[in-house]
Amino acid sequence: MYKKLIGLCFVVLTFSGAALATEFTEGDYYIEIKGQFTKHKEVREHFSFYCPHCFNQEPTMHDIKASLPADATFVKNHVDGMPGQKPEIEKALTKALITADMLKVKSKIVAAIFNYIHVNKAKFDSVKDIKNLFLLNGVDGDKFDKTFGSFAVNVQAKKMFQKTANIRKQGIGTVPTLIINGKYKPVMSKLKSMDEYKALIGFLLNKTA
Repeated sequence: MYKKLIGLCFVVLTFSGAALATEFTEGDYYIEIKGQFTKHKEVREHFSFYCPHCFNQEPTMHDIKASLPADATFVKNHVDGMPGQKPEIEKALTKALITADMLKVKSKIVAAIFNYIHVNKAKFDSVKDIKNLFLLNGVDGDKFDKTFGSFAVNVQAKKMFQKTANIRKQGIGTVPTLIINGKYKPVMSKLKSMDEYKALIGFLLNKTA
């Protein structure tokens, strides 16, 4: 059984006036993982709706996404296997994330799910509970049903589960975790500022094999 993901509280990074001219050396500032390079520049956030640190890091992730160059994409990859959670609900939440993206309500639904769990202290017991949250946020019920149960959503969900399994096999068991271009994982311990964090991500986005 793969190692279950556990929450990791990221080092709080403060803003500085300008990015530092740091030499980002492998092993110190990033590690290379096994996997194929993505076809396009990509920052993939492995996270769980159940992880309080992922919830707290949402503003940081929004800031990182906003700072990316036009030719790079930011992808949220929901994971399953969090301690004490129901696997069927975790998988349903993965499908809910993809469904929200397809229905162009991703930002609204992601915030609603996080708040439902961490602010309201509520629990999802079924897909019906998840659907109700979509309905409360203005999504048509028939559109939800059709999209949530679609072949396209199921295919994307399986890809997310596989990407999670791949990094678990390599001993990466914390969330939130960023993977850049399918190959590089930033190391947080030496970073001194948000600007430096963004500079590292930019460096890794442009790094070739």
